[in-house]
Amino acid sequence: MTNIERLHQADLNIVKKVINICNENGLVYYALGGTMLGAIRHKGFIPWDDDIDLGMPREDYERFLEIAPSLLSKELRLINYKTDRDYHYYITRIQDTETKVMENRYEAEGKYTHVSIDIFPLDGSPDNGLLRKLYYFRVMAHRAMMALHYKKGIDKERKRGFAERLFLKLITALPTDKMFNAYHQKEKIDRILRKHDMWTSEISGNIMGAYRTVEMIPTSWYGRDTFYDFEDIKLRGIKEYDKYLSHLYGDYMKLPPVNARKIHFRIVEIHGQSVTES
Repeated sequence: MTNIERLHQADLNIVKKVINICNENGLVYYALGGTMLGAIRHKGFIPWDDDIDLGMPREDYERFLEIAPSLLSKELRLINYKTDRDYHYYITRIQDTETKVMENRYEAEGKYTHVSIDIFPLDGSPDNGLLRKLYYFRVMAHRAMMALHYKKGIDKERKRGFAERLFLKLITALPTDKMFNAYHQKEKIDRILRKHDMWTSEISGNIMGAYRTVEMIPTSWYGRDTFYDFEDIKLRGIKEYDKYLSHLYGDYMKLPPVNARKIHFRIVEIHGQSVTES
C-alpha cells in the first residue's frame, strides 16, 4: 500500500465514525471543498489529496463538540482552540492519535502530527451587502492577526500575489508573534461568527476555510439530504454542487497539471510501528 493510500484509509476510518455519530444524533453535516470535488470528480478522494473537510451548521457543530468526545473511539481525539490553547487553528479536528504523520515542509525538523479530518462551523452573514462586506473585513482582520502570531508556520512555498509577498517580508521583520494574542483573536472571531444563523441568512458558509470569503455561498445551494458516493460510503453534500464547485474552482472537472498535484503529508507510524513507503 502506498503512502497516499494509507492516508486515505486512515481518513476514511475517521470520517465513518464521525458521520455515524451525526446520523445517530440527527446532526447535519456537508462535504466541503476538495472533499466535495472528490465526490463528484472521482467518487472518492482526489488521488493526491490527503484530507477530508466537513462543515456543520453552527447548532449541529456545537452539539457535535458537546457529545463527540464521549462517543468517539479511544484512539480518536477531538481538538480545537478551546480544548488546547496551543492549537493553532479556529476549526475543529478529529485526530487519530495512533497514526503519526509528518508534513513534508517540516521533515527536516522531525516534527510530526496525527492524521486527522477537519470540521468547520457553517455560519450566516448580514443580508445587507454593505454590512456583509464589513462583516467579512472584521473576520479577516482578526484571522490575519491570529495568523501573524504563528508566522513561523506560514507556508513560504505557496504561490502568492505581489502585495501578499511584500506583506510577508514586512512581518518577518516584526515581532508579530508577541504583538497579537492568538487565543483572543480566535475568541473574537467566534463571537462574530455566532451572530448570524446559517438558515436565516441569504449567504452562509465557511469563512475560516482555505478560500476564505469565496466559501460564503447562497444558503439555498446546500439543500438538506443530497448524498454522494465517496469511496465505499455515502456523504451528505451540497445539492447545487455544479454551482458550488464552479464558484470555488472554475472548470472543476479539468485535472490540474501534474506538478501541481502535491501530497503534503506522509504516514510515519501506525499503532507504534514505523511505516516505510512501499
